Amino acid sequence: MRLTVILATYAIALLMSGASLAAEKTVKLSVPGMSCPSCPYMVKDAVSMVDGVKTVTATMADRSATVTFDDEVTTLKEIQQATADIGYPSSLFKDGSGS
Repeated sequence: MRLTVILATYAIALLMSGASLAAEKTVKLSVPGMSCPSCPYMVKDAVSMVDGVKTVTATMADRSATVTFDDEVTTLKEIQQATADIGYPSSLFKDGSGS
């Protein structure tokens, strides 16, 4: 009986450690095709529909979208595909410092 409890505890700990490998990531995308006040809303709506996306903000100020997502559910490539599918190809944002 004690061995069963120890093995069950070990199995639960092992499963929980796998869950901790999931990471919430935040990326900033350059979306240069945004050219009107409604563009950020369309980008936000499209990206928000991707499974695993937690938050999206899009702005005309620097034509960008900041996306927080669960990397076990979706990928950057899928998020970029969502912007491209509505006519707004995107890439990782590069600021003036080159980062």
